Amino acid sequence: MNAIRRLDRVLRAAIDGAAAILLLAVTVLGISQVFSRYVLNSSLVRSEELLRLLYVWLILLAAATAPHMRITLLAEQLRGGAALVLSIVRTVFVLALLALLVNGALTLEASFGNDRYVTLGISKSWYWTAAIVGALLWAGTLITGLFSGARPSDAPAEEAR
Repeated sequence: MNAIRRLDRVLRAAIDGAAAILLLAVTVLGISQVFSRYVLNSSLVRSEELLRLLYVWLILLAAATAPHMRITLLAEQLRGGAALVLSIVRTVFVLALLALLVNGALTLEASFGNDRYVTLGISKSWYWTAAIVGALLWAGTLITGLFSGARPSDAPAEEAR
């Protein structure tokens, strides 16, 4: 269990670190874009597409460790084995939804994977890759969190006490 707990902490720290770097990049690029347009009366040609791509990656990575909304009425009433069963059912349900996300991303990749960004010149498959990577990381945090006994990523802060 100790190894799984350590893996859970490392995985969450890596995801949060990557999300922080992406947030910094999005912020700097957004400020640069505004400064360029309104102060220099110029436009950063590639910034719009790059900003959109970075936002997609940021959102899908950060979702893997972000607290998610849920109704806790039943979860607050359960203790012991019943609480564990509910946690397992919730995890399996979210994993099924994540599998649908990956399937949809793979379908879009097959249909539009050869399209390219106009100004960046790279494949638009980077969009779908973000969904696949984000879903797999989210699944990883769900599974490691379940087996390590850590607070699930979608648990409210007051349940952590």
